[in-house]
Amino acid sequence: MADLIYVASIARSLENTLLGSDKITRLVFAESFDAALKILAENGFGNAGEGVDAMIAAEEQKLARFMKEAEGIKGLDSFSLRNDYHNAKALMKAKYGGIAEPDFMLAPAGKTDVEELKECVMNDDYAKLPPQMAKALAEIDVHFATAPHSGRYIDEVLDKAMYAHVLEASKKAGSIEKYWQIEIDHANVQLFLRGKKHGMRMSAGSFMPGGTIGADFFAAAEGESEEAVLDKLCYTSVAKSVKEYLQTRSFARFEACKDNAQLQMFAADRYDLFSVAPVAGYYVAKKTELKAVKMILTLLKINADKALIKERLREFYV
Repeated sequence: MADLIYVASIARSLENTLLGSDKITRLVFAESFDAALKILAENGFGNAGEGVDAMIAAEEQKLARFMKEAEGIKGLDSFSLRNDYHNAKALMKAKYGGIAEPDFMLAPAGKTDVEELKECVMNDDYAKLPPQMAKALAEIDVHFATAPHSGRYIDEVLDKAMYAHVLEASKKAGSIEKYWQIEIDHANVQLFLRGKKHGMRMSAGSFMPGGTIGADFFAAAEGESEEAVLDKLCYTSVAKSVKEYLQTRSFARFEACKDNAQLQMFAADRYDLFSVAPVAGYYVAKKTELKAVKMILTLLKINADKALIKERLREFYV
């Protein structure tokens, strides 16, 4: 098992490598896509000169290697599981979509070796995989034996398995367990609001279990107006995000507020080397940075309005 103080010390040191709000702002106002790449290269982001995808992939690999250092520390393993479930989704879509070379779809390994996961999925043999994942993969196989193949169905089944798995891995791990509950609550509320917006009735099975807002809340809210539901949500874990949504009617801002809330959970204790906060905080900050860089570069490439970019920005750790 990793030594918490040692890993927390590394995390505190790695904070100095984060781009931070000033450099992210420079990216937003870069004159062009190429100018933004130059800013990233100047600040040691990724492998300069190998293209944007390679730069981002290099940073993701660095983060995955760092999280390997934290393996075995209660709660922190849950973050690595996200990559495993991303890869499971990608491999199932490749298997049922006839994609022979799925490597471009894969994230760095979390707790499960990528090649081992690939072999298990392609051979329909899930015995070596975690039980939550194995059960979900088998369920998809059974469903697709008689039903049309659907990427959305793969996502839904594996998302439910992932959230059950990460909640189990972070149980009684304080802030990390709350991190995942916040994510589940926001995912469910956004699903409900999108359904409401398009006049779709959501079944109880559509929602992810494990959050602090239960399926019974959404069942009771089906017959209510959107305004009435939003008013009730202002007294729940998603209050700040809902208030932002009420002002902007923007799901981009709703998601940004969710990311901000998760980041701030660890900020107050980031100097406490005897807690998981420095490690969790760095991980969440780096994921926020990567999300921001991908978004900014994508929008710069199509010459999007700067206001559209700023709408999607999150808060930053440094």
